[in-house]
Amino acid sequence: MTDAATLARLERLLDRTEIFDLVRFERLCRDQRDFAGMIGCYVPNAPVRTSWFDGTVEDFAEASRKKMASGASQAKHWIMPARLEFKDGRALVESPAVIFDRMTFDGIAFDMFQYCRFFSRLLKTADGWKLASFEGIYQRDRLETVDPRDALPVDWEMIKTLRPSYKFMGYTQIRRGYKLNPELLGDDRPDLVEAFYRRERQWLATGNEASLRGA
Repeated sequence: MTDAATLARLERLLDRTEIFDLVRFERLCRDQRDFAGMIGCYVPNAPVRTSWFDGTVEDFAEASRKKMASGASQAKHWIMPARLEFKDGRALVESPAVIFDRMTFDGIAFDMFQYCRFFSRLLKTADGWKLASFEGIYQRDRLETVDPRDALPVDWEMIKTLRPSYKFMGYTQIRRGYKLNPELLGDDRPDLVEAFYRRERQWLATGNEASLRGA
């Protein structure tokens, strides 16, 4: 291997380490209410979409602060960055993840587990790599009562109307007064996921700032 090839490989490994550390740190900041730290992981006005929010990272930080301060949610995240693609100071990263939260409905405490993947664009800036978007791709979820003797406090008829990739998480959002988007990315809608991947890889290849939501 030539010196140039070795240096290129080392640079790529350093970029990979920096990006994977950034992805994990961003979720830790959110979970620990370090909202300034979370915002600092992104370029300004980066779009963020979750099951309950769609807007800029700055507005997401404020909405998260209010939601967590109210006690409506204490959700935490385990995130494992795994797939990374680079081109010309741009990158895409995809991370298997678990969202878990403890809630109480009708006097019964239960845990919610959502299995998903987080996906982000990144840009290499003068201050290093920064996230340029954040999106969830939902796979499946489940609820489990804290006391196994309790019945789950859910409306099973409503559950039947929700998409299987995020039906239980969606139900908890509706019960807490949030508007649930029925068109989120999910493995039960491969048409949406495949179109999303095409847009993101086009952005990686060209740098075209096409909307995350557009065709």
